[in-house]
Amino acid sequence: MARKDSENQKRSMSAMFRGRAIFKPLNTGHIDERVSCVREWVANIFFYTKNGTTLMIDAGYNYARLKEKMGWIGIDPASVRHILITHQDTDHVGALEKDSEQLFKDAVICIGEIEDRYLTGEVRRKVIHGLYRLPLVKTDNPKVLLKDGQILHFGDIKVECILVPGHTWGHMVYLIDDEYLFTGDTVWFGADGGYSFISTLAEDNKLAVQSLEKLEKDIRSRNHPVKIITGHTGWTDDIDFAFRHRTQLCEPFRKKYYDPSAPYDAYEEDNDTEENARNIPLAKVSPLQNVMKPDYRNWVPESMVIGAAAGSACAFGLAAYIRGSGLVKDRVTKNILSGGLALTGAGAAAAALWLKALHDAFSYDGKRQLAKQIIENTAGYVQLPAGGKGLDVGCGSGALTIACAKRNPQAVMTGCDIWSGAYKAVFTKKVCEQNAEAEGVSNVCFEEGNAVHLPYADETFDAVTSNYVYHNIAGHNKQELLLETLRVLKKGGTFAIHDLMSEARCGDMDAFIEKLKKDGYEDVRLIATADGTVMSPKEAALLGLGGSALLTGRK
Repeated sequence: MARKDSENQKRSMSAMFRGRAIFKPLNTGHIDERVSCVREWVANIFFYTKNGTTLMIDAGYNYARLKEKMGWIGIDPASVRHILITHQDTDHVGALEKDSEQLFKDAVICIGEIEDRYLTGEVRRKVIHGLYRLPLVKTDNPKVLLKDGQILHFGDIKVECILVPGHTWGHMVYLIDDEYLFTGDTVWFGADGGYSFISTLAEDNKLAVQSLEKLEKDIRSRNHPVKIITGHTGWTDDIDFAFRHRTQLCEPFRKKYYDPSAPYDAYEEDNDTEENARNIPLAKVSPLQNVMKPDYRNWVPESMVIGAAAGSACAFGLAAYIRGSGLVKDRVTKNILSGGLALTGAGAAAAALWLKALHDAFSYDGKRQLAKQIIENTAGYVQLPAGGKGLDVGCGSGALTIACAKRNPQAVMTGCDIWSGAYKAVFTKKVCEQNAEAEGVSNVCFEEGNAVHLPYADETFDAVTSNYVYHNIAGHNKQELLLETLRVLKKGGTFAIHDLMSEARCGDMDAFIEKLKKDGYEDVRLIATADGTVMSPKEAALLGLGGSALLTGRK
């Protein structure tokens, strides 16, 4: 792995993780009189010094400023004779590679015997759910291969090796002098406690969680204060905080992590200065109170954008390979194949750009926040009496249910959904409940319920509502679906149903409204929301939301 690969990772990882509060590295400096660290972009290298002996824990990126920053904390690279490696990832072994500055060319690498299989090339390191293989690391340093539970002594420094597979197959953590636990990429500290490390970078997430549970039991059983020091998110001496969410994964592309102290882009290190390194101790992680933040997800998940972009890249790459290789001999066939793949790549690229535009528009945390505006507009039409009950059909992540509950604190809102199909990994009952808790809303409940046949008796609710649900239900007459929702509405109850209600999708809505009026419904209106009320006609057309309208009235 050349230095340029470290630079490439800096660019790609910066683009991927900025704004997500995932990487929160310590700046260069001292934790205490024994432990100091160097910051390399998002990663930390640690040094443990006692009675003239210095151990290095991990070797960071192939990083040009390592010697300079070691000077800030008063450590000479030549004084490092042994380096403990937690695992072989790009940001943990770079200073040992053949094409590095070779600051530690004579140092002995201490690495788990299982982890060493990555260095020998016997096993290749895979990330992003096995889709990408990291470059092979090449080093000439002498090695000591370690086993689980092995005890090492360097002068009067004691090191205990603890195997914690999952992030990689042979990941080790090191307990030094029974007081300092260097965890590498085993645990990730969020603002509300520790989680199993980043899910997209693990070989086996289930195994990682099991290893973290085992590690917690081990450390607690010792009944000894321990400083727990991570590779990317700081340190703590609060064991309860460190393992608070040990059964949960840090899932950067499925959850928005709220931490106002996290840098927007942790690869920017302008605030890592020599003056601070020499004068300001590195504080432990300070748990934030009430850090839960609602996560209403996105109608166009980021995974869809990434998938389209990846498909485009693959198609273009395959087209280039066919053109440049001798795989296809016939020139005409080669041109047809490569041209077809190039067109496919262009189509996928266009789809990715369109999906990105949708994702940005619908994001609750973005500038446009269209989804939030639509939800709030619809909720404004839902009015419930004291002690009343409302129903949100197809509640998804609970956004509309909770918005209605906020506006009607004297009543109870029920959100129902089947939470299946294309969105089942994004919208779930648990997500709804977490969002209600984060919003501090208790007058809600969430249940399974299919809009085609609602599991409620006639005239159960004082209000019914829904947002962009019926057009997604294939094979069913949309007006019949609307009547099924109105079936469970009490006499005198109100309804506010927002959807794509063009004639092509829902039939003649004017005739449908007249039918409702003949059946006794009052104040029935179809209010366009793509006429500038919520979005402009141009924006609605761009986002595929033409025909958006709100059906309101009273039974």
